[in-house]
Amino acid sequence: MPPKRRARSALELHARYFDPDHDEAVTPKQTLTGMTALGLPWLLAAPLALVINGFLGYLTRRKASLSISVPDIARGKHGFESGVFDQRGELDEAAFAELFMAPHARQPRDCLTYRELRALMIANGDPGRPFGWIGSVLSRLFSAAEVFTLFCLASDRQKLIGDQVLPAMSRKNLRRFYEGRLFPVLARRRRIALSRVP
Repeated sequence: MPPKRRARSALELHARYFDPDHDEAVTPKQTLTGMTALGLPWLLAAPLALVINGFLGYLTRRKASLSISVPDIARGKHGFESGVFDQRGELDEAAFAELFMAPHARQPRDCLTYRELRALMIANGDPGRPFGWIGSVLSRLFSAAEVFTLFCLASDRQKLIGDQVLPAMSRKNLRRFYEGRLFPVLARRRRIALSRVP
């Protein structure tokens, strides 16, 4: 009888988009390929891939590495994050619902802007600063880059905040993101769109 497969956490499913050969490791080249497939320009994706792999490689391998360990991706949780993933990398439904509540989210609360999500992440901070103040500053910068990139790629709504109309992500798209289903959908849509260009 074959061994029973372990259930994947939501965070592992999210990371597996970047691991198409399913060898449980994500290289900088795979991160770059995954990001360009989503529509990120190569000149932005290349340095970002090195930063992501350097940061998450170190956290998931517990040593200097540019290879991210998919089964250990929950170790990559860092300061200034949304809190939607628990310590095992599972989706925390209460934390997901909190994304759309005051004081961080404004009406209408069925979508979020970059600023609203960042406000929540900054409020969450870096409890205990496990990597010291330098690590905390790097976590804050890394978090801002992650969220900015996500909103550039996946904004599907607009939201009026004061007199500004801002790009926003719907609750549905954010749920897909946290469940690890969003990136394959976006990459497929982009492939289809590019195939229709004469």
